[in-house]
Amino acid sequence: MKTGFGIALILAVILMAGAAPSNAQSDEYAIVANKETQGASINIAALKGIYLREVRSWGNGGGEIIPVDLSTANSFYQNLFGKTYVQMQAYWLNMRIKYSVDLPVTKKDAESVKQFIAENKGAIGFIKNSDVDDRVKVLKVNK
Repeated sequence: MKTGFGIALILAVILMAGAAPSNAQSDEYAIVANKETQGASINIAALKGIYLREVRSWGNGGGEIIPVDLSTANSFYQNLFGKTYVQMQAYWLNMRIKYSVDLPVTKKDAESVKQFIAENKGAIGFIKNSDVDDRVKVLKVNK
């Protein structure tokens, strides 16, 4: 019975996605990680893999990756995946049901994202450039 409910919920979310308003913003986002994260950059393919939950650990024994989602950042997902935030939630829910994959940790604002990332080794997320502070490490995004 749980599977039937899960599929119905996914379908409902996908149907709502078509009606979801775009929250396009001109501000660019910075990719931020815990300060202990190795390296200074990340490529777009790796970033996509992290948020699609296909990549779940940092290379070279860097440990588990904990993606952090900013629930108000629809334009981030539009730019990276061409999908709305609601469509991404449907994708994650499907991954959770099919493969028992942990979903990204959802935070409501930049302050919460920074606090979580600062406190959790392996955490990576995104915030507006204007919200960056010294608690997090900014990763340069390579194409």
